[in-house]
Amino acid sequence: MNILRFLRPPCIKLHLDFAPAEAVEGESEQTIAARHRREKETLISELGELMGRSGEVGNLPKFIKDLSLRERKATTAIAPGIAIPHVRTYQAKSFIIGLARADEPGVDFDSLDGEPTRLFVILASPPWDDRTYLQVYREFAQIVQDEDALAGLMAAESEQDVFNALRTFFR
Repeated sequence: MNILRFLRPPCIKLHLDFAPAEAVEGESEQTIAARHRREKETLISELGELMGRSGEVGNLPKFIKDLSLRERKATTAIAPGIAIPHVRTYQAKSFIIGLARADEPGVDFDSLDGEPTRLFVILASPPWDDRTYLQVYREFAQIVQDEDALAGLMAAESEQDVFNALRTFFR
């Protein structure tokens, strides 16, 4: 399956606006954890708004809430430096993909390896489109293991560069 047909250029953002707050000396663990939760919610909101640019999101606040609730179940930061936030929601009119990249050194997204996350591949699907959803998720799980495609995504300077990097995987 050529997943490029689901990726919309307006849903690509190569420099996230999100910037984590600086740690304050003497902060309690509780305060740090609360700040981290707020920051992650802010980042998820930015990713949700990016998907809203597709024109395929019904109610944006509900979409962001659904994306956030999915992320609370288990982290989607599954590979070194890479997260695949995904959600099945009635707010998605059709299957859509977004891609965002954080500047170095990345952001804390509760990754399994504890390292910062730089690349976010966002997937959204209506609940009745399980087949496409699962197939595209599997494709991206393979793409993030392809060194050439991943290097191309990390070096991309434009939306066209993103498409070109993904095309190397679909040769």
